[in-house]
Amino acid sequence: MARLRIAALLAVALAVAGCAHRGKPPRAAPAPAAGVRLAIDVGDHGEVAFLVPNGWKATSGEPDPPLPGSIRFEPPAGHFLVTVTPLWGPGEATEPLDSEVARLLVEAARDRALAGALEAELPVRELDGPGLPGWYYAVTDRDLVESKRPPGPDEYRCLMQGAVVAGQVVLVFSLLDDGDGPHRAQVLGLVRGATHRPAAVVTSPGPSSEPPGRSHADPATWPVHGPEPLELSLPGRSWSLLLDVAGWRVADTMSRLDGSGVTVIGQRGDDGLVLSASLVDAAGRKGAEACRAGDWERIKQVEGVGETRLDGAGEEEARAWYTVQGEGEPTRHLSAWRYRDGACIHLHLSLPRAAAGAEATLERALGVARYGESL
Repeated sequence: MARLRIAALLAVALAVAGCAHRGKPPRAAPAPAAGVRLAIDVGDHGEVAFLVPNGWKATSGEPDPPLPGSIRFEPPAGHFLVTVTPLWGPGEATEPLDSEVARLLVEAARDRALAGALEAELPVRELDGPGLPGWYYAVTDRDLVESKRPPGPDEYRCLMQGAVVAGQVVLVFSLLDDGDGPHRAQVLGLVRGATHRPAAVVTSPGPSSEPPGRSHADPATWPVHGPEPLELSLPGRSWSLLLDVAGWRVADTMSRLDGSGVTVIGQRGDDGLVLSASLVDAAGRKGAEACRAGDWERIKQVEGVGETRLDGAGEEEARAWYTVQGEGEPTRHLSAWRYRDGACIHLHLSLPRAAAGAEATLERALGVARYGESL
């Protein structure tokens, strides 16, 4: 079965490699502004996400059977472009692919590229450094070089092509450029840093249960979050809420039984700051102030709430500042509500032992939240 899957991937990879030295754009629609995590829907195989460099433009291409759709990345300056095509084998295999698949794909594409190469040999190199496993080669277009004519707007002297394995998906990438440079390391970092989420993870936000030994009431039992952003999403939205909480202790995400909302809570280790983030269907509410109204009425009823102040009422964000007096020292709180695409986002931060500078600390902590876009 594994050999059949590799053979199917090879057939598609060779077709992808056929456009080696021409920058023909895919049929595409502009992606959201770069600088955010960009998720690509791969249907029954879930999604693949990239961390797009600042200023880069991304467009998604329509499938051209038997080839799947590709994602195209273009920098704000420089004569080069990148395309990435997700591939998968036949059947419903659920096990991750072996990295050997990527090497076989690249070797097959390299063999095809040799016919038009300036180089006598095209070594296949293994990607090094952190990230996904993969292989690549680089080739120079012999005809363009020997003709001594400058490349046209959609022509490139060189091609760097490779593949990385991301779970059950192989990402075949092509960099069209005019020669070596620092941009090549940037492109390899883009593909090596991709992440894959199977469809079961993307589409099943059902109710969560706490694993043994963990408690939402005890931060000491929460696992430390890794370097990747924590993601909250709702069905039917082409975006998600991302939280940059690497190194924080984070409880397991809780989902509403009807799938209309998700909540997560985490604690920062150095000062004990606590963040809870909720993403819920707006249920007819429009705007940040409307999202705040119902929650604020409930917050005001909490015992010990005092020194309240509302600000930031507007389309983008509405806030509430308040102090809660507990058994010990007071805790300073900041709640920020945002509205987007029929959803309410509630970011609640609290800082124990509230002292001078607490409000500035809370405001800075809002910076952990950003949006990720899907194509």
